[in-house]
Amino acid sequence: MSGDAPLLALTGGSGFVGRHFAAAARRKGWRIRHLARRRPPEADPVDEWAFLDLSAVEDVGLGGCAALVHLAAHIPSDHRDPAEAERCWRINVLGTLKLVDAAIGAGVGRIMQASSANAYAPATEPPDEHAPLFPRSRGYYLGSKVGQEIYVAERCRGEDVLLQTLRLASVYGPGQQSGALGVMAQAAVNGGPIRVHGTGAFGSDLVHVEDVSKAMLLLLASDGAGPFNVGSGVCTTIAELAQLLAGRSGVTVVHEAGGKEDCGFPALNIHRLKALGYSPMPLEQGVATMLKASMQS
Repeated sequence: MSGDAPLLALTGGSGFVGRHFAAAARRKGWRIRHLARRRPPEADPVDEWAFLDLSAVEDVGLGGCAALVHLAAHIPSDHRDPAEAERCWRINVLGTLKLVDAAIGAGVGRIMQASSANAYAPATEPPDEHAPLFPRSRGYYLGSKVGQEIYVAERCRGEDVLLQTLRLASVYGPGQQSGALGVMAQAAVNGGPIRVHGTGAFGSDLVHVEDVSKAMLLLLASDGAGPFNVGSGVCTTIAELAQLLAGRSGVTVVHEAGGKEDCGFPALNIHRLKALGYSPMPLEQGVATMLKASMQS
C-alpha cells in the first residue's frame, strides 16, 4: 500500500467489529496504525502498531494520522457487579477523554467513536439521534458510554476536529462466538437443539458486521458530524431469531423455563445514515452468511 495513502489510528482492532472494519478500510486505501497494549495477532503485516493502555493513557502515537477510530471499550463480564462501575468509568470515559485530548493535540482532524444504541431511554417509537439517552439496564456499562459521548463532545467543542459517534445496535456476523445469536447459530450448525430462555420475548435491532463497516466507511468519506444510529431499523426477538435459524438448519427449538424476561431494546431510526447511502442487508441474508461461515470453519 502506498505511503501516500491516509493513515488511520484504530483502537479495538482485535475485536469483532474492529477486525472486519480494518479489512474493509484497507480495501478502501487506508493505512492502519493499531493502538493497543500489544499488536493484534490478526493484523495485516503492513499495519503499524503503537502502544496504548486506556486505563493509563500517555504518549499516544498519533503523529501523521488523519483520523482516529475508537472502538475499544471495557465491557463487564457481569453487568450486575457494582465493582464494574469504576472500571467502566475509568476506561470508557476518562481513558477515552485522554485519548481524544491526545488526538486533538496531535492535529488529528477526524475522530470516530463507538457508543451504544442500547443506551436510549425506553420509547414507543424507534429512537432517532435526538432521542434521550437513559439506559434501563446494564447501567454501569451503558452509563459509561453515555458519559463517554458527553465528555468527548465537550473536549471537541470549539476545536478544529470532526467528531462522529456510532450508536451501534446489536452487531452480529461471521466469526461471532458470543452473544445469543452466536450461541444459537453454533447450535444450529451442530445439529441443535436451539435453546430459548422463556418465551424469547427479548428483542433487539440486529445489524450485520459488514453493514457496520460499510457505515463507518461512508462516514469517513462524509462531513457529517454528531451521532449516527447504526442498525437495521428492525427489531427481532430471540424467538423469531430461533425460528429463522431452525428453518434454515432443520433443527428443533426448545423453550426452557425462566424467570422474569427482559423485553430488550427497540429498532432504531436509521434515516440519517440512509441519507448517506447506507442500506443494511435483510436479517435472512445476514444469518445465511453466518451459518455458511460456521459450517466452513
